[in-house]
Amino acid sequence: MRTTFSRTVSFLCLLIGLTFSVAASARALSDQQWRDDLHQLSSAIKEIHFKPFHNVSEADFDAAVGELDAEVPHMSDAEVIVGMAKIVAQLRDGHTRLHIPRLYPEFALEAELGHSGTEPPKVESIRFRQSPVRFELFEDGLFIVGAHPDYLDLVGQKVLEFDTAPVTEAIEAVRSVSFFENSSRARLMAPDRLALPEVTQILGISRASDSVTITTVDATAQTQTTRLQTVHKPGQQYVSGLPATLPLWLRNRDKYRWFEVLEDHDAIYIQVNQFEENPVSPYGDFVAETIEAARDAGVSRYVIDLRHNSGGIGAWVTPFVTGIGSSEFNEYGRLYVLVGRTTFSAAQHFVHKFEELTYAAFVGEPSGAKPSHYGDGKRVVLENSGLTLRVSTIYWHSWLANDFRDEIRPHISAPLTSADYFGGNDPALAAALQYRAPASLAMQIDEQFRQGKNQNALLLYQRYMTDGTIRDHRAAIPALLTMADTLVEDGLTRPGYFVYFLANMTYPGDPAIESGLSRINPLLD
Repeated sequence: MRTTFSRTVSFLCLLIGLTFSVAASARALSDQQWRDDLHQLSSAIKEIHFKPFHNVSEADFDAAVGELDAEVPHMSDAEVIVGMAKIVAQLRDGHTRLHIPRLYPEFALEAELGHSGTEPPKVESIRFRQSPVRFELFEDGLFIVGAHPDYLDLVGQKVLEFDTAPVTEAIEAVRSVSFFENSSRARLMAPDRLALPEVTQILGISRASDSVTITTVDATAQTQTTRLQTVHKPGQQYVSGLPATLPLWLRNRDKYRWFEVLEDHDAIYIQVNQFEENPVSPYGDFVAETIEAARDAGVSRYVIDLRHNSGGIGAWVTPFVTGIGSSEFNEYGRLYVLVGRTTFSAAQHFVHKFEELTYAAFVGEPSGAKPSHYGDGKRVVLENSGLTLRVSTIYWHSWLANDFRDEIRPHISAPLTSADYFGGNDPALAAALQYRAPASLAMQIDEQFRQGKNQNALLLYQRYMTDGTIRDHRAAIPALLTMADTLVEDGLTRPGYFVYFLANMTYPGDPAIESGLSRINPLLD
């Protein structure tokens, strides 16, 4: 009996050992290897980041690391990677990020790969699979904008559900593994994360790691449910839903910088898609060339497009500020900067320097970074997995003291809809070409206040009052006070008060200003 029992125990031990062996072989890295990478990630963030715990406390950060460390033996490689991405995402820093490795990195956001590129992981099996469609989030919802040839019928359709998760819940869920510092950037990240089935499965958005079932609706209000199987063919190009003739802003995204005179629209259009590290010619030459071209053509509008620009070398902002700022184009209503959710890092620096030193009107969607933000990410390669972590090293402060804005809002809002995209329209450029600026500072400020863009209004005042080329700033005060009184009469008491308050700081002791303040103060909540 003892011999039989002994053999039985030996068989069970062998069976248990084989079970653990099979489970271990399904993983690319051992528990200890993943734990070592996790703690390398944690240490790098603490040692390198300028101020890592500005959004999450160090205690909560350490607790999250400890929880993941304990769960590693029960997790797949993909679950560990998503767990680490969640920890990094807690910092809410657009420059600090853990790259999710892809089977097809050509489908990843350029912002995730970084300007210097991202090396593949050390182990091929930890690459994440890709859905056969490309999503884009527009003002009117999430749409399919490109697809593998087998799924062409879905291009142009609006997504309603992922498996059983409504699209709004799915978009919210992927925020936990996205790197961003404002909601505009989060909208850029969501479509990318939703196209990775292993991510959506781990987050509970979908059921399988190699497929996802989506419900969509077409232009005729017909709904359909489709199971999307992940892409398995390297180098597969998706078919785009864009028209054959691309709109101007989408034609040369692969070029660092270029321009075109739009004589029919009385404008020059300049697109800067990246501030490259080693330009072929100085940026000052490029700026001078564009100004000369605009003068030769006799156009009155100067339009700079930064909607594809995720950054680069911030020093190249200076030639634009000095060159355009000293030109005849530096007037409100003549100088425009097109911005959006991809406008980030050095491009964000460009925007807030133009806000400080020029009369540029911003057009489009809110920028993808905070005016004051962490940046200059240092690349760290995790020892065992080869995953790429980037950690911010510098805090870039905007030109304003205590600038706690989440974004720079456009003076002229022009969000992109699905109809615009598929129709080849560009609402931001159209808005810049059609805008007729109010003639006076008072009316320009009034326009921003009435759109609820109080910060823009106040900064228009600030820019005017710091302009050293104006001999008599006081001349603008009477019209500003009249405008403020009208705002108060129309129920916009606080904006009216702001105007009087700023005027009083500029010209303290002025009887008309003091009288207005004493009249408006009791009306404030």
